[in-house]
Amino acid sequence: MAAEELGNLGKAAAGDIMTSRKVYFVTLVQPSPGAPDGFEERYNAYWEAVEQQVSQLEAKAGTVMRVFAEGVIGRGDDAMLMVQQTNPGAHRMVRQRVSAGAVFEEFEDTDIFGQVIDWGRCLQSGLINQTVANIIQGHYTEAADKRSTHLLKRLDEGILESEAALVLTGDQNLSLPDGVEKFVVSPPELDELERWVQQANEAIRQQMSEEQARATAGEPAAPPSDSDQGKTTDSGLWTPG
Repeated sequence: MAAEELGNLGKAAAGDIMTSRKVYFVTLVQPSPGAPDGFEERYNAYWEAVEQQVSQLEAKAGTVMRVFAEGVIGRGDDAMLMVQQTNPGAHRMVRQRVSAGAVFEEFEDTDIFGQVIDWGRCLQSGLINQTVANIIQGHYTEAADKRSTHLLKRLDEGILESEAALVLTGDQNLSLPDGVEKFVVSPPELDELERWVQQANEAIRQQMSEEQARATAGEPAAPPSDSDQGKTTDSGLWTPG
């Protein structure tokens, strides 16, 4: 079913929506300690905009009664604690719903999720043998398929008739049970953050290129500026999360 546009519910449609099962999809933007100046401001602005849009949806389509979050192990207080420790922006929004009566449901299967993470790490470890790579890819695909089936089952079992659920996810194409309405929460602040990350990485690439050119010419490298501290990965690029 096509995702609904925020604020585009007519009176007749709104009546149908209130009695159907629905999910509000929110992109799970992670914090990034040590990121270049400007990230935290945009990170906070994004979660504030998400809060506003979800509140608007709740007024038109139904109050959030269930919360599901990818990558979070456990349910209830355990899940809340994990989100609090890893993503304060998401925690503020979820805490408000849980305080109002929503239930933080268990979403991930610990064993299956661990398999997906570990097989994925193996694929990224710089394999040189194609046979080994194919075997690991097969295990990764099998685990990923099991996880997708499990997440779909959890949503189908967890969202009751007429309920609205909040889904925090990095995959906007996550499969939904039949008959469940999908609303994608995507404020302009998300696009702004993504553009800013691209620009930040482009600036890093440019700096690396200039330093490489100076090294080739036998010139000393320029000292790093304060804004460059702690913002690159081993690849030279900075990424959030």
